[in-house]
Amino acid sequence: MGSKGGFTLLGLLIILSVLYDPGHSLRCYYCPNSVGACNRTTDCTANFDACLYVKTETRTYYQCWKFENCNYEYLSKNLGENTLQYECCQKDLCNKSGGTSITGTMALLVAPLLTA
Repeated sequence: MGSKGGFTLLGLLIILSVLYDPGHSLRCYYCPNSVGACNRTTDCTANFDACLYVKTETRTYYQCWKFENCNYEYLSKNLGENTLQYECCQKDLCNKSGGTSITGTMALLVAPLLTA
């Protein structure tokens, strides 16, 4: 009788593992070097947990990004830009232009106030 219960439990576990859905990946607008509006989208890979919107003097970036790297210093160094506005968000398709953005210089001014 014990083995019959074991087979039932094993069968149930197999069915659950087949039906298990780990969730969906984050979906972001993706135009890595745009001059206008971006309408192309992409599903981010597992190691990217944020959507990024960056506006510089000459270029605009829309892409998947690591939320931990959403800061002025990292973005400026990685993109080779000194003046930029950026936004990182963690909802599907939240990196559309025209949303709320934070300028890097403002972030540098506000950061000491937040740490005090």
